[in-house]
Amino acid sequence: MALDLTADCSRCAALCCMALPFDAGESFAIDKPGGMGCPHLARGGGCAIHADKGARGFPGCNRYTCHGAGPYVTERMFGGQSWQDSPALAAPMAAAFADMARIHELALLLDQAARLPLPPEAAAERARLAAQLAPEPGWRPESARAFLAGDGPGAIRRFLQSLAPYVARPVSEG
Repeated sequence: MALDLTADCSRCAALCCMALPFDAGESFAIDKPGGMGCPHLARGGGCAIHADKGARGFPGCNRYTCHGAGPYVTERMFGGQSWQDSPALAAPMAAAFADMARIHELALLLDQAARLPLPPEAAAERARLAAQLAPEPGWRPESARAFLAGDGPGAIRRFLQSLAPYVARPVSEG
């Protein structure tokens, strides 16, 4: 089954709000190390400043998408548990989120590649690589880490680079 690449904060344990670091600047009003919950994170996972986070100095939150990695980690890998209820889960959930975010990004790129006018052999290779990103019965933290440590990501990057001839180039006016 293909990965669901839809970000859905309602199905996540606020993993991006905890796992990712923030650097104070135009995207975030504060510095926050990875692995620590955002100070604006409400109990239960919601954002206390959600309605006006951009105006409050957090437009980076509005721009970020995990492409469904957060719900996958929360629901499929950790059975709906939350690091907020069980603090001992913070580090393993953050690590799994980082790994699944990379896997979901690769899946998104392969999904986008399916829209290109690929010859049959390239389309078949794209499908084969995409299937590697949707193993049955699903990812576990250990299998995601092992995949990322192996040649899988490199093979996908090499394949994507080979698609350059099929990408439409903008016509320059001049």
